[in-house]
Amino acid sequence: MIGDSIFDLNISGPVICIACSEDGNRIAVGDRNGTLTLVDKTGSVIWQKQIDEGIHGLAIIGNGSKVVCGGKDCKLRMFNSMGNVEWEQTIGKSIWSLSADPNGQHMAVGTGDSISMFTEGGLQLWEYPTNRAMVGTGISRNGTVVMGCGDEYLYCLDNEGNLKWEKQRSDSLWDVSVDNNSETIFIGGWDQKIHCLDLNGNDLWNLETGGYVRSVQPLENGGVIAGSHDNHIYHLSNSGQLLEKINTEGEITCICASKQLDIVVAGLANKICGFGIDTNAKPIINTPEQRPVEIPSITIEEESNEEYEPMFGVGMFDEPIPDTTGILSRDEPVIEQTSTPAYSSQVENTNYYNKIPRQNTGGEYREFASEVVKGDVKNYLRLGNSAWIEKRLERAAEHYKRATEIDPDEPRAWHNLAICNYHLALKRNPENIKGAVQSAYGALEIAKEKGGTDYKAPDKTLEYFASQLGLETE
Repeated sequence: MIGDSIFDLNISGPVICIACSEDGNRIAVGDRNGTLTLVDKTGSVIWQKQIDEGIHGLAIIGNGSKVVCGGKDCKLRMFNSMGNVEWEQTIGKSIWSLSADPNGQHMAVGTGDSISMFTEGGLQLWEYPTNRAMVGTGISRNGTVVMGCGDEYLYCLDNEGNLKWEKQRSDSLWDVSVDNNSETIFIGGWDQKIHCLDLNGNDLWNLETGGYVRSVQPLENGGVIAGSHDNHIYHLSNSGQLLEKINTEGEITCICASKQLDIVVAGLANKICGFGIDTNAKPIINTPEQRPVEIPSITIEEESNEEYEPMFGVGMFDEPIPDTTGILSRDEPVIEQTSTPAYSSQVENTNYYNKIPRQNTGGEYREFASEVVKGDVKNYLRLGNSAWIEKRLERAAEHYKRATEIDPDEPRAWHNLAICNYHLALKRNPENIKGAVQSAYGALEIAKEKGGTDYKAPDKTLEYFASQLGLETE
C-alpha cells in the first residue's frame, strides 16, 4: 500500500542517519553535507547546526532533551534541547555509526576500525578493535549487549567490551540492532533480507524484501521495522510475520520510530517523511512481492546494444552503470582466438577462469554456448553485463578485468571495471563515497585515455563522482 505521509520535509543533503525521541516529538536528521536538523513530529524545524563534515551516527536521549552525533570530523558531540553544544569529544577517527541505550546512560559508537562504549557525559569506557569500519551498531538496555557490523562480519560484545562472539555472514551487512531486553538481534544488508537472530548469533527467521535493507529498528512492543531500497517500510511481528508494508515512493536510507509507535520516519534521498503505523495490524498472508530479474537473451554473434536499467536508484547507490553500447571502431580489429590465451600466474591465482566448466552451467553462462571464443573481448563484456544484471558484482568485475587483459585498448572494459570497483567499495562501506571514488578512479582514467574524445562515458561518470564529492568538473 502507498502510505499517506504525515509530513514531508526537504533536507539540505542526502540523508544518512535519523533518530526519534521516545515520545516522537523530536526527530534528529544527519545528512552527508554535515547538517544536523532537529524537527518536531509535524516536520517543523526546531533548529539546525552545521557540523564540519558528514554526519554518520546519531541518537536522541530520552524525550529529545539531548542529541548526540558523530561523523567524518572524528568528533562526538552532545547538543542540548536549545541546540547548544553541551560537550565535545575528539575521537581521533571517523565515526560511522552510533546508538544509545533506551535508558540514555551509554552509547555504542562504531568507528573506522573499532566499537567503543561511551557514557552520557562523553567518557570512553572501552574500545574493541575490529579492523574494519562499523557501519552499524546496536545496544540493549543498560548496555548489557553491544553489537557492531561491517563487511560480512557481525560482532557481539558485553558491557565491559569483551567479545562474546564474532560471525561471518554470507553477504555485506549495513545495520544491526538489539531489542531492549537483550533477547533478539536484527540485521539487514546486501542480501535484501531482514534477519532475526538469537543472542548466540543463530538464525531464528528472515523475511526477504525487494531491495537492500539499509536500516532496522526493534519496537518497544516487540517486532521490528525495516527500511528497504525497494521503497517500502516493513513492519514485522516478533515472530517474523509481515504486518504492514508501506510504500514510501522513495529508496529508504534510514528509519526510526517513536516508543508508542505513533510515527515512523524514513530518510529518502534528500528528504524525510513521517508515516503513521497500525499498532493493531494483523499478519499479512501473502509474502512480499519480489521483483523478477530479467536476463537478456544474447548470442555469441550479436552486438549488445540494450540499455539496462540501473541496479540502484537515488538512495545510497545511484548512477553510474556499466556501458553496454557497441564497441568503438578502432584501427586495430578485434582478433578472435579459438584457443584460450596464456594467463599470467597472478590471474590464475586470483580469478576462476582456469576453472570455467566446459558445459553450460547456469548463472551468466546461460547466455553463452560452450564454444565461447575466449579471445574475443566482446564475450567478456557480455559476461560482465549479464553478471551485473544478476547483481553479482564480484563476478562482473572479474569478467571486465579479463576483458582489459584480452584487449587493453578497449575503453569500455576499463570503464565498466571502474564502475564495479566503485559499487563493490560502497557495498563494503555504504557511506565511504570518497574511498569508493578512489577505488574506481585509476581504471576510469585509463578508459578516458583509451577512448579519446569520441568516448563520452568516462566524462559522465567523472561528473557524477565530482557531484558526489561536492566538486566541480571542467
